[in-house]
Amino acid sequence: MGAGEVEQFPLTDAERDGALAALVRATGVGQLSLEEFDRRTDLVLTTSSRTEFAAATGGLEVIPPGRAKRRWFVPFGNRLVRGRFFMAERTSAFMVMAEIHLDLRGAVFLVPEPRLRVIALVGNVRLLVPSGVQVVVDQRSLFGSRRISTYGPPASASRPRLAISIVDVLGSVKVTNDEATWSPALMARG
Repeated sequence: MGAGEVEQFPLTDAERDGALAALVRATGVGQLSLEEFDRRTDLVLTTSSRTEFAAATGGLEVIPPGRAKRRWFVPFGNRLVRGRFFMAERTSAFMVMAEIHLDLRGAVFLVPEPRLRVIALVGNVRLLVPSGVQVVVDQRSLFGSRRISTYGPPASASRPRLAISIVDVLGSVKVTNDEATWSPALMARG
């Protein structure tokens, strides 16, 4: 079968989804800038040419899947998570009188839309996200609060999206991409 004959077969949704996941992983580990990610994502979503499609994911380093974080349990105290870690499609956190500080700037999203489910009994979640990541928060709360402040390039359909679902009693969630306001007490300690 020649190259011209391969072009006749249309690209499938599964092929496009796989390419998008590869681009998200590559961006998460710093192989691509957000601008390059946008350009390649647009190409993956709009091209009908298999040659252009292959070029969109060409040159990317193969990332070993590693061990994905699936759940955190924090009874009484604080948990700080930063550095490189893999975020699975579904990750959960359960807290009792605790705080979780998640720095997602080094996280590798294994799917374009990871979901974080949090159950907090007198607990707080502090998320530091890279600029341009779209964050959607669904919170069911009894005496809780939420604050989302992200800056920089606006989120778009071609950028990663993080869905956070929170059920809390006397809890709060704070999402930002500004390290200084993420967790001032934590940052003061170094």
